[in-house]
Amino acid sequence: MPYQKLKAFTFSCLTLLFINACNPLTVQPNQAESDLNSQNNILNLLDPEVKTEKQAFAKAEEALSQGKNDNALFYYIKVLQYNKQNIKALEQIANIHNRTNHPELALKVYKDILAIDNQNLLANENLGLYFLENGQAGKAKEYLAVAVKNDNTNWKAHNALGVIADLEHNSKDAIAHYEAALAVEPSNPMLLNNVGYSYYLSGDLHNAKHFFTQALNYDNKYKRAIHNLALIEIKNSNFTTAVALFNRIMPAHESYNNIGYISMLNGQYDVAEEYLRRAIDESPVYFPKAQENLKTLMALKAKTQSFEPSVSPTPITQPSVSTRPAPLPNQSISAKAAQNKPAIIVKAPVKKTVNNRPAAFKKKQQ
Repeated sequence: MPYQKLKAFTFSCLTLLFINACNPLTVQPNQAESDLNSQNNILNLLDPEVKTEKQAFAKAEEALSQGKNDNALFYYIKVLQYNKQNIKALEQIANIHNRTNHPELALKVYKDILAIDNQNLLANENLGLYFLENGQAGKAKEYLAVAVKNDNTNWKAHNALGVIADLEHNSKDAIAHYEAALAVEPSNPMLLNNVGYSYYLSGDLHNAKHFFTQALNYDNKYKRAIHNLALIEIKNSNFTTAVALFNRIMPAHESYNNIGYISMLNGQYDVAEEYLRRAIDESPVYFPKAQENLKTLMALKAKTQSFEPSVSPTPITQPSVSTRPAPLPNQSISAKAAQNKPAIIVKAPVKKTVNNRPAAFKKKQQ
């Protein structure tokens, strides 16, 4: 049997054993030890030498330290044969399922843990992150609040609560959560980018720029911070600096197109035309995005010239936030594709990133 098929078969067997081990009927309070050690018990058939919860747990820890996830999972399940409320074993089983990309099983284990201890830190944190990643911010907030209540140094939970606060347009609370996370992880570029995003939402461009710059001080290749800082520079009319920043993460013609598009949204039509034409000239091939943006721009300029007073610049609306990882800015903005919507800031992902939208301000993970 090929290795992958054997591995899948082994995992299926362990899953069935896990489900049975967690079943409330598996181990009764007065169940005799002789029954648990019966030769008819499949767990004992596989390793009859292990006869106690302590022995099984020691075997599981040893296998885990050697990187043998399947063996460790087997012995943690065997621990549950003797004590289905062994929290440490359940936590390790959930961790193994997460590492081996079986989130649905990990989710079940976390819920089993909370049925035993509803204040458990690991279960509340991971359930909160899971629901946030899946767009259920309200549900996520309940679990994450318990996590930080029991451990105020849990930076991942604070970061996720910051994302939720931004979704609720509550920049003050978001900044407070990010600052709590930064107290634990002061050099984390994702957190620095996220707090910069919140300052941007609050209208404080000075602090937003400061934190985007700080993120790059710790990781000068952090693309989301480079992108966000470039858009701050556009807003401040520092176009040469914005070009230099964009050129670090995309070809020159796409940089010019982005600057042209953002300038168009800001009502800076002459600047927008200059950079869109440069984008078209610099592109080695036909550049439909820039052509579309230039066409939209010329229509806007014609419209403004048909009125005696100048038309007010198009305001930039409050940026939206995605709890899923935002795409890196490897494609330029198209006015048509964006349906003339203003650029958005994007956070870093909540989870690993995270994680993973058209070029615009980038925030947050999971």
